[in-house]
Amino acid sequence: MDPEKKKYLIIRSLIDMQVTDLIRETESRIKKFKIESYLDVKKLDKKIVSFSKDLLEIREPLRRFLKEKLYCNYRVVRMSNKAKRFIQELFRVYIDKPEQLPPRIQSRITQDGPRRVVCDYIAGMTDRYALDEYKKLFDPYEKV
Repeated sequence: MDPEKKKYLIIRSLIDMQVTDLIRETESRIKKFKIESYLDVKKLDKKIVSFSKDLLEIREPLRRFLKEKLYCNYRVVRMSNKAKRFIQELFRVYIDKPEQLPPRIQSRITQDGPRRVVCDYIAGMTDRYALDEYKKLFDPYEKV
């Protein structure tokens, strides 16, 4: 099997295993604590959404491994910092000139305030859309 495909399948399986476990454990806790509404959740002093004990035990070594081998990898750190700069620049330019926001987004500013509206707008962007917006706002040769 192709190494890239093998890596993809392993990652997909790890994610699927964790998501499935989280859903099952959470459903189990909802039944156990007889949760029927958000008011029941507010009264409870225990976690409702959690992984099972078994998964928590095997998850910790995985987290350490990922932190050591993946999250601290210089390429990942570079990309993370680059993404942070993109977001900061988008935020700054929209706050400085909210007129650059689409009209339907601008219409919320008086009700929710510019910071909340800009944060919501950026949070709703896909990676591709954010990069395209950045190009439109900062690349002089890009079509607006």
